[in-house]
Amino acid sequence: MNWKRYIYTFIITLFIFSFAIWLSNKFNDEKIDSLRGLGSQISLDILSAETRFSLLQKTSCEHIVDQATSTIGFNSELQDLASRIKFMENQLGYENPDVVALKKNYTLLQIKDYLLSKEYHDRCKQNIVSVLYFHGTDCKECTNQSIILDKITSDYPEIRIYYFDLSTYTPALATLASVFKVTQTPSLVINDKLYVGFQGVDKVESYIPEIKKWKKDKERMKNATTTPATSTKIRK
Repeated sequence: MNWKRYIYTFIITLFIFSFAIWLSNKFNDEKIDSLRGLGSQISLDILSAETRFSLLQKTSCEHIVDQATSTIGFNSELQDLASRIKFMENQLGYENPDVVALKKNYTLLQIKDYLLSKEYHDRCKQNIVSVLYFHGTDCKECTNQSIILDKITSDYPEIRIYYFDLSTYTPALATLASVFKVTQTPSLVINDKLYVGFQGVDKVESYIPEIKKWKKDKERMKNATTTPATSTKIRK
């Protein structure tokens, strides 16, 4: 009788274990299919952004400036792509071939956007502040540097920051790093000047003269909005 109980227990346990494995594999397959779909969407977005890059490169300065709701290049699109690629990286792993391919495309897209912004700056005499941030997987200070730059972009959305992972090799990225003599990470290039090593918020802001003007403009706007309210209160 005891043997029968053991056999039944074994069969039930085996069934539960097999079902759990099947269910886990099913969820994993669905997850992978979902991520592959996301990868295809990102590839399509990259192609769309490249097409837009080509169009903006040929358009006139007047056409670009007159677009009140348009931004030069596609910085917001790049940020959206970065977050989605980061999600795939966390799910599939840093060395996953699909992730690596997407990151290489994303890197080239960033370089194109940087060149477009620089061309617009030179050709249309419009001031655009760009920061090139070179980082790597073996860089201890890069995580903190990324946090600092995220805060900078949050405080000053006018600044365009490009994140270049030197661990994701492409000839174009290697050339860009060579042009600015980048040999270690983290490194920042601001207004064509190289800053090596971790840079705090105050230091980064000091490298960008435009920030002082933006701060004054914000303070002026703040005072302009608070003054009428104060005057009304006094009259009452």
